[in-house]
Amino acid sequence: MDVERLVFESLRRIAHSLDVHSRALLRDHNLTGPQLSVLKELARHGQAPIGTLAKNTYLGAPTVTGVVDRLERQGWVARGQSRDDRRQVMITITEAGRRLLESDRPLFPHVFCDGLRRLPEAEQRQICDVLQRVAKMMEDSAFHVVG
Repeated sequence: MDVERLVFESLRRIAHSLDVHSRALLRDHNLTGPQLSVLKELARHGQAPIGTLAKNTYLGAPTVTGVVDRLERQGWVARGQSRDDRRQVMITITEAGRRLLESDRPLFPHVFCDGLRRLPEAEQRQICDVLQRVAKMMEDSAFHVVG
């Protein structure tokens, strides 16, 4: 069995599926994958500065700035000053942004989520652990190529 080939083939299939989902998300909701990630992060934490959003969504700060600009134009997020430090800009999800995330129209394929939920909890954790390890290996590999 050629494990390396099978792993890379699986990664290509995952990347392709994510690309298909991203195109459908844009078509159906006028929303990109990175925009969805930022909205979900804000829904979890209420508000955050650009740097924190970039770190937590694994996107670059300039990318997140552009994402927030587009989300703000759609009315899904708002910028405001931090209560603790007026120099810091905080990004907050709006009610319209929350409604979008809570809408009946699926933002992520139900088939995948339903299939994942049907798995035993131990298997769900195992999948999560393995995917996190693969992501870390890929990040480390990318660092050595770029750095």
